[in-house]
Amino acid sequence: MSANPNILATENPVDRNGGPVWHRLHSEREDVCEALLREFRPSFESQSGARGMSKEEAMRTADWLRRTEKWHRELLQERLCKIDDALDRLMSGSYGNCSRCGRWIEDTKLAFDPAVAFCIYCWQRMETNH
Repeated sequence: MSANPNILATENPVDRNGGPVWHRLHSEREDVCEALLREFRPSFESQSGARGMSKEEAMRTADWLRRTEKWHRELLQERLCKIDDALDRLMSGSYGNCSRCGRWIEDTKLAFDPAVAFCIYCWQRMETNH
């Protein structure tokens, strides 16, 4: 087998010190996907009589649990988007740079959360505008 001289090897940004970050993000991504795939089945509905709940109390509790589950799923979906964006930045070679202004994001922030997309200055500006 001979090598094709027309094919150029490109540098993989993940290979340049990004391997541990890549693995950490992928591991968290798998955990988030697993959590999103789990079905929500409140077990209290079948046991409401045994717990002394009235039908109205059980319905309110079931409604609260459904809203809580919806909120939790939305948080998981938001996190999944942030992780995917970070993986995209890692692959494009822009990981560690602010998605808004391009400044370097502090290493301590990236170590705490490798999906951080904004430097402290842009993050503070976004927070004050909300």
